[in-house]
This record gives sequence, C-alpha cells and structure tokens, in this order.
Amino acid sequence: ENTSGNTGAAIAMIAAFKGYSVILTMPDKVSKEKQDALRAYGAEVIVCPTEAKPNSSEHYVQKARDIAASLPNSFMINQYDNLKNAEAHYYSTAIEIWEQTGGNIDYFISSGSTGGTISGIGRYLKEQNPNIKVVMPDPIGSIYHTYFNTGKIDQREIGSYQVEGIGEDHLAKCMDFSVV
Repeated sequence: ENTSGNTGAAIAMIAAFKGYSVILTMPDKVSKEKQDALRAYGAEVIVCPTEAKPNSSEHYVQKARDIAASLPNSFMINQYDNLKNAEAHYYSTAIEIWEQTGGNIDYFISSGSTGGTISGIGRYLKEQNPNIKVVMPDPIGSIYHTYFNTGKIDQREIGSYQVEGIGEDHLAKCMDFSVV
C-alpha cells in the first residue's frame, strides 16, 4: 500500500499481529520517524522521490500498484481510490463527531489527501444539517485547490511541497468535492 504514514501504521500493526508480510511505499518527504515506526512494526518500507510524477514507476502510488501486480497472492487496499475509505468515515467517525457535539457544528475543517476523511464526514454532516460548512485547507503545490475552483487540472500548478499527509499530486477517487 502507498501511505504517508497513518494508514501504513494501521496496516503494519495488523500485519504484525496476523503474521502477514507488508510492503509500504511512501514519498521521501515523510519523516524518518514515521518510516522507522513502520519498519519497527515489521513493514518493508520503500521510499520514493516526492518529485516523481503520478503514473511514473517511481511515484509512490504507482510503485505500490506495480508491486501488488507483480506479487502472487497479494492485494492493495488502494486507499486513494477505494470508496470504502470515505464510507468508513461516513458510518463511524462522522457519527461519533455528530453525537459527541450534540449536532452543534457550524464548520468541519479537515485536510485532504485520499479524500476519505473529509468526504465521508462532510457528506454525513451535511445530510444532518446542510448549513454546515466543510472546509479543506490545501498546501500550495497540491492538485486539489485549482481543481476545486475550476474543475480542471493545471499541471503547471502541481508541485512538490513538504507537508506530510495532506494535499495531493493526483486526483483521488475518494475525494468528493461536492461536500467541500
């Protein structure tokens, strides 16, 4: 699986408990501490250049896809494009937030990478109260800001940024801009 750390940590812990092998790919901007933690759980970590373009064999997402395709009896969770990612937040995290706040919410602010968290929680909250504003900060160099505002991808605006786990250089299928 490709990861910036959080999903990778969960996968590595479960794999260690179950006795499974796990290979995680990540961009080199991810902290050494996160990389070391994943290795401590027993994961093999493959670090890829942050500057690698999506679909290139050196991009961390493509690298994970290529590895999964080449290994018999393996699978990839595919957190960026697996709609179950957003669904999990819709049916769990969002309900917890709604219940714990008593529905007293004006704004929900969340970053976007896979889009699962903001999309699932945002959809649920807006179904409860359409007046809730869902806000997604996005670093300069991420694909999401321009796409959100124009519906178009401008390759000139997509660049390298050193923020871990937010923003993206490709459109994830989990990202639902209609709730943002």
